[in-house]
Amino acid sequence: MIRFLFLLHRYLGIVVGLVMLIWTLSGIIMMYREYPELSAVDQLAMLNELDTTACCELPDSPLLESEQFTGARVEMLLDKPVLRLNSSDRGLLVYDLSNGMRMASVDEGQAQVIADRFVRDRYAVDSPRLVGRIHTDQWTVYGAYNPLRPLFKYEVGDDAGTQFYVSGQTGEIVQLTTSSQRVWGYLGAVIHWLYPTALRQHTALWEQVVIWLTILGIFLTATGLYIGIRQYRLRSSGRLSPYRGMALYHHYAGLVFGVFTLTWVGSGLLSMNPWGALEGEGAGPEVRRLMQRPVQWSDIAETVNALDATAVAAAVRLEIDVLQGETQVIAHGAQGIARRLDAGTLSPAPLADGDLSALANLLQPGSRISSQSLITQSDAYYYDHHVVLEFPVYRVVFDDDQHRHYYLSPVSGQLQRKIDSELRLYRWLFYGLHRGDFSGLLRSRPVWDILMLGFLSGVTLVCATGSYMAIRRLRRDLALKKFKTAGVVGFNKGIKDH
Repeated sequence: MIRFLFLLHRYLGIVVGLVMLIWTLSGIIMMYREYPELSAVDQLAMLNELDTTACCELPDSPLLESEQFTGARVEMLLDKPVLRLNSSDRGLLVYDLSNGMRMASVDEGQAQVIADRFVRDRYAVDSPRLVGRIHTDQWTVYGAYNPLRPLFKYEVGDDAGTQFYVSGQTGEIVQLTTSSQRVWGYLGAVIHWLYPTALRQHTALWEQVVIWLTILGIFLTATGLYIGIRQYRLRSSGRLSPYRGMALYHHYAGLVFGVFTLTWVGSGLLSMNPWGALEGEGAGPEVRRLMQRPVQWSDIAETVNALDATAVAAAVRLEIDVLQGETQVIAHGAQGIARRLDAGTLSPAPLADGDLSALANLLQPGSRISSQSLITQSDAYYYDHHVVLEFPVYRVVFDDDQHRHYYLSPVSGQLQRKIDSELRLYRWLFYGLHRGDFSGLLRSRPVWDILMLGFLSGVTLVCATGSYMAIRRLRRDLALKKFKTAGVVGFNKGIKDH
C-alpha cells in the first residue's frame, strides 16, 4: 500500500504539482496586481456632470406603469440626460429624457461618437481605433457583462496602451485596461484563477475544473505530508532523511511548509464555495424588509418631474430607490461622494440616527440587538484590504442564534454586508488562511508583505522541488522505456539477420 502511495504521489505531482506551482507564483503577483476592472468610483469618474437644461420628457409607455424595477438612475450620455432602468421583466432599458424615446441599442456609429467624446475629454487623441464588435474577451469574461453585450472594443493609441469597451446595449464605458494591467493580469489573476477565456466563458465547466484540480492538490499535499513524516526518523547512519540532493530539499521543505501548503490549497478551495459550502443564507429577506416594496414607475416619474425645475449641483448620477416604502434619491459626485435627497424636491434629506436605528429594527424582527453604532474604521468582518468600502458605516449586531452582523450605509440606508455563521467561517477559513487577513495588524504594510511573501516562498519551494523531481523521474521512465524498446527491436533484428 505504501509503495502505491509513493507512486501516486510521484506521478500526480507531474501535473497537479505544476498547477500548484503556478498558483503560488501567480499568487505572489496578485498581492500587488489584481484582475483589471472598473470600480464603482472609476465608473463615476467617467461620467459627465448632470445637465438638465434639456430635461425632461417622460416615456409615453403604459407598460412601464405596470412594471417593477430593481434599479433606476439618471445619467448623461453624450449631451443628453438618460434614464437607465433595470426592469424585473425586461432587463436593462434606456430612455432619452430629452424626447422620452427608448434607446433600443447602440450601433457602431453611435458607439464611435461615444468613444470619440470619451477620449477627447481624457486623452491627447481625437479618435480611438475600433478593434471590433465582440461578445467576450479575456477582460470581459465575467457574467456581469452579459446584459451589456455586445461590446465595442477600442484602442486609444496612447503610451499606456489603453483599451476600453462601450456597451452595445446601454452606451456605457464598461471596462478599461492598459498594457501593464493586461500583462500583469495574465501573469497573475488569469493564471491563478485558471481564467483563460476559452474555459472561463463556460462557467459550470470552469467551476468543476477548478474544484477538482484543487481537491487533487489537497490530496497530493496530504499524501506528501504523510510520506514525509513517515520517512523522517533516525537511522543507523545518523541521518533523519533517506534522501539526497533535490529529494532531500523537498523532504525538509515539505516538513517545514507542508502544513502551510495544505491550509493554503484547502482554503483556496473554499473560494469556490464547492457544492454550496459556506455560501451563507443570503440577505434577500432583509433587503425586502428595508425597502418594504419594489421601485415602481410612479417613484421614478416623481424624481424625473422634479428635475424639470431643479438642478442637482455636482452630481453625475442620481439613483432612485425605495426605503421603508418611501422614494429616495441618492446623488453621486464624480469623486464618489454620495448624498441623500428628497425625491419630490431634490433637497438634502440625510438620514438621522433615529432613522438608522429604525432600519436596524427591521433587519431581524423579534431578535434582540446587542449593539449598534456608526463605525469609522475597519472591524473583523468589514475591512478595506484590496477593496474600497464605504466609511463610515452603521454596524448592527444581533444577539441571535448566528450572532449576525449587518452593515448599513448611513447615506442610503442600504445593506452593504451581512455576516451569518457560514460567512463568518468563510471569512476566517478563506480570507484568513489564504490571504493572511487575520487582523488589522497583520494587514498593515509591510507586516502583511513580509508574512505573505515568506509564507508563499515556502509553499513555492515545496511545489517547485516536487515538480522538478516528478518531471525528472518521468523523463527517466520514458528514456528507459525507449531504451528497452530499442533493445528488443535490435535483438529481433539480430536474430533475423543471423
